Amino acid sequence: MKGFRGRIVMGAACACLLGVSAPGAQSGEPQAAASTDSGRMEALEQRIDRLAETLAVAQAQVEQDRAKMQSMQAEIEDLRRSLGESGRSPAPEIQNAAVQLQQAVEQIREEQDVISSEVKQHEQTKVESASKMPVRVHGLVLFNAFVNEGVVDQPDLPTAALARTPDQSHGSVGAGLRQTMLGVDGTGPVLWNGRLLADVSLDFFGGVTAGALSAPAGVVRMRTAGITWQAPNDLVRAGYDGPLISPLSPTSIATVAQPALAWSGNLWVWAPQLRWEHLFPLNDDRHLGFEFGLYDAAYTADYSNEAYRAVSPGEAARQPGFESRISYRAGKDASELAIGAAGYYDRKNYGAGQTVDTWAGATDWRIPATSRGNLTGEFYRGRGIGSLGGGAYRDTYSYTSYLSGVQVFKGLDSIGGWTQWQWNFTETMQLNAAAGQDTGYAGELRYGSTPLETNQLYYYARNRTLMANFVYRPWSSFLFSPEFRRLESWPIYGQGQTANVYTLSAGYQF
Repeated sequence: MKGFRGRIVMGAACACLLGVSAPGAQSGEPQAAASTDSGRMEALEQRIDRLAETLAVAQAQVEQDRAKMQSMQAEIEDLRRSLGESGRSPAPEIQNAAVQLQQAVEQIREEQDVISSEVKQHEQTKVESASKMPVRVHGLVLFNAFVNEGVVDQPDLPTAALARTPDQSHGSVGAGLRQTMLGVDGTGPVLWNGRLLADVSLDFFGGVTAGALSAPAGVVRMRTAGITWQAPNDLVRAGYDGPLISPLSPTSIATVAQPALAWSGNLWVWAPQLRWEHLFPLNDDRHLGFEFGLYDAAYTADYSNEAYRAVSPGEAARQPGFESRISYRAGKDASELAIGAAGYYDRKNYGAGQTVDTWAGATDWRIPATSRGNLTGEFYRGRGIGSLGGGAYRDTYSYTSYLSGVQVFKGLDSIGGWTQWQWNFTETMQLNAAAGQDTGYAGELRYGSTPLETNQLYYYARNRTLMANFVYRPWSSFLFSPEFRRLESWPIYGQGQTANVYTLSAGYQF
């Protein structure tokens, strides 16, 4: 039995040492000469051959042990049958032999399971990184078909309803796979009492597909990314993420290129951040949390120009935005009770000595109302927070001073939030209903001067979205979701506009 265990250990060690690197895994390194590449290919083929031989030996050993186990079980049954026919109690030595034989069978069964799991693991295709640390590739191939009833700001992923004019169509139909996502997670070494981690998420929603020079399938863009040091009660992350003060988002498969209810009460704009989080355990399943972060308000909602990268008013102020959040959570499961309160502050510089202090206060909640249903949501009140995804698409309003004749910038006050009811019928079927609204103070917008803008969104003060969807996951890798959204938008002057959006989404997750 000791020799058999030795073969298990040697087989597992060989399998671990003979890891095969995926083609192109080292593409970032300088290319060697042709002779060196040939030598590397021969060495790689030899490693593959040795791995195949090791797996074959392990598989043969599994078959031998299975046959041995079946033979031992047959001996036990024969011994029990003979004792039953004789009607005598077995002698102590026979009882001991039967017990030892049964223990040997159980031990072989356990060792067989270990070898089988090792064989299955090494039969999978592995991704090897330059650092030799574990890397996981995952993603979602997502197909979305849509029908828009009304005029919207963009057909693929509308956020607002626009005015209808006689010279244009009052609806649109289309489909695409631009919201397909690809992610890579890396596990790094242990540092102090924590571990280094890294992640990046990509999609194909960049660019304008209707342009003459743009790709019809979209342009690859980075969604989120980060380097994280994670310990049991601490986390430090340098990443490209959503605002710390807005940790939640409604559930939707139709709107993943930007979170559901974006610009309708869900603060979401991804930006560079440096964040620290510390947990204060109260007992095994309850804790308090404190978070602090530095936020780069690189995006500006006012006068944005997508043709080139200009310094934003937030960056021109030469100081980062400051964000913090305190939270309470009961339970280790993601559906348990959690509440939080957060704050944000930054300063924007518009030149000519004009600066605007912007701020926001927010709260978030997740309440398990029933065993299958929960209520989640967020609420905020702020000033100049278009850079976070609120404030009616803008940070400020401006007017001309009667005394000096200089254009004056003021932070636009805004208020908004969203809430969602989620009901899980089974592990594979889920119903979500949500509503959200973002409102910029119309009185301030009417007081300010309105520049000549071709984008209709600049003239809007309030945006509301009602949403309902059904998510069905018949298999762990496949999901299907119909969704309905109603957009209601109000301009500074005039009547509100509405649009209905119907989507059908199907995705394969890997």
